[in-house]
Amino acid sequence: MTDNCTVSAIDLALHKHDTPVGPLFVAVRHGRTKKCFTRDTAIRYLAFFMTTEAFSRSGFEQRHPRVRIDRDDREVWRDGETKAEYLAAHQRCIRRLRRILARKREMQKWCEKWDAMHDSYLKERNELQSSKPEGVR
Repeated sequence: MTDNCTVSAIDLALHKHDTPVGPLFVAVRHGRTKKCFTRDTAIRYLAFFMTTEAFSRSGFEQRHPRVRIDRDDREVWRDGETKAEYLAAHQRCIRRLRRILARKREMQKWCEKWDAMHDSYLKERNELQSSKPEGVR
């Protein structure tokens, strides 16, 4: 079933491709693309893309500063750990994406029921109109 609404942003960001091996999910957002074998992983990557973009635009740091480590008389720099604020924002984004997708599924089910009811109504109405006697207005 196709509806008359325009395609939503989440439809543009999450694609499902049927391949001979199985379904392939693709997450695309903010110029980044990731192919995944499961829908769950695709949603996680989409949230990652969105959270990273939001943090970079707002100027918040995603990670703690780099740490200098002396290893065998050599200087080595290790990247800092991901900040708790970033992880919390990422989890919120995943929850919101899942909530949006669940609401969209409910709306599609309702639209299917509506279309079935509307089609049966039109069919009955057309049958009544065709069996209408001549003198009745």
